[in-house]
Order: sequence, then structure tokens, then C-alpha cells
Amino acid sequence: MATRALILVLAAALAPAGGGCGDDRAAAPPGAPKPAHPAEQTAKPASLSPQLTAAARLIAEQKTEQARTWLEAHVAGHPDDGQAAFLLGLTYHREKRYTLARPLFESAVRLAPDYHTVHHFHGWCLYYLGDMPGARAAFNRHVEAVPGEGDSHFALGLIAFNDDRLDDAQRRFAAAIELQRNNPGRRRDVSKAHARLADVHIRRGELEEAKARLLLATELWPQHYAAFYKLSRVLHRLGEDEAADVAFREFRVWETRAARRRGVPEQVP
Repeated sequence: MATRALILVLAAALAPAGGGCGDDRAAAPPGAPKPAHPAEQTAKPASLSPQLTAAARLIAEQKTEQARTWLEAHVAGHPDDGQAAFLLGLTYHREKRYTLARPLFESAVRLAPDYHTVHHFHGWCLYYLGDMPGARAAFNRHVEAVPGEGDSHFALGLIAFNDDRLDDAQRRFAAAIELQRNNPGRRRDVSKAHARLADVHIRRGELEEAKARLLLATELWPQHYAAFYKLSRVLHRLGEDEAADVAFREFRVWETRAARRRGVPEQVP
């Protein structure tokens, strides 16, 4: 979710023409929710200030402490620079220190509302802090301004699923797939959206549909061990025990590799 989106957003933010995270104004897919303020679609999004691109690049390179040192000095001398407040909050967000990121994102929302990337990361910050109504409002604000950003649709799908609003969740996950499926850099995100659509089908008891989505998810991103685990459970429920065992073995292989990358001791089954 947000960790991968972070790099994509910052990379886009360094481009001269846009503010990142889908500010290229990609079209919304058919059936996707329309923005509440159509006039905002034609408004040019604010670009990242050139003097902040070096700090943004440091964050993209995970050099958050170095970026934070420079940004703190900059914000002290420029307290009304909302983009700098956002990047400073992003240094904490990247470290999963969401409580520290939140007030900085809130300042950025107030000071730089036209820098639309602010709303996207404000939404993820609130999501991880458990503030679902606040997260939903932030993501909706981002989607209103940037309907083509699939990751915000995905986030709204997660919130809808948690609220048991299954029709809305299905629509959002489908939008996330449609908006990102032609972008090779978003294959993992599309895989996750397919896996989450499978969750919707599982909750409805639509096991064949769930199986199809999970097969797509694992094909797009074979490292998606959670999708293999869900697939093994669905296959067992469908009576396809041999295929379920194969899926479970794939789950264990990729889960173990992921744990090693994180430095987590291997678990004895």
C-alpha cells in the first residue's frame, strides 16, 4: 500500500509538471464515483517547489533523518510553507511514526490544499492511526481532485470493506485495478486489489469468483504470500485439496523469504 506508493508519489513529485500521486489527471474508470466538484478537474495542481525537490529525493532514498534535519531548519524559517510541512511529516510517515506525522500533515492540508498529494498521505496516516472517518474524508478529497489515482480508490475500498459496505468496496477495488493495470510499476498494487476483491467474494460466499481473483493476484505478483494462503483456504472449501496443498506450499516459500528479508527468525510449523 502506502510504502510502495510513497516512492511512486515522490518520483512523480520530482517531475517538473505535476504534484505527484496521479496528478497527471488520468481519467476515472467507467462506473467510478464522480468528483463532487467537477470544476476542480480542470484546475492545475500545485507542483512541488523546486527548493524542496532535494529533500523529497532524500525521502525517496529512505534518508529520512538527513531530510528531516534540512526540513526542520527550512520550516523554522518558513512556517507557512505547507509543502515543507508535508515533506517533514512524510519523514515520520516513512518511519511509521504516524502520531508525529499527523499534525504536520494537518498543517500541510491547511497551508497547501492544492498540493493534492498531501490528502493522499494524510489519509494513510489517519488510516494507520485507526481514524477511519478522517481517513475516508481525506481519501475522498484526494479522489475528487485526482480521480485517476488508483491507490486512493484502493484505500477507500479497504475502509468500505471494514464497514461491510461490500458493493462500495467492490467498486473501489475494481477502480484500483482498472486505473493501474496498464502500469508495469503497479503490478503489486493491482495484485493486492485483486486479492481484496477476493475478500469481498469470500464474504459473500462466492468461492469460484474468489478463486479466480486470487489466481490473478498470485500470477501478477508471485511473492504475494497472503494471496497464496487465501487461495489455499478457498481451494480447500471447494474440495480441491491437492491444488490447495500446492498453494499452501507456495505461501510458505514466499512467507519465509519475506521474513528473511525483514530479519525475522524462521517459524517452526
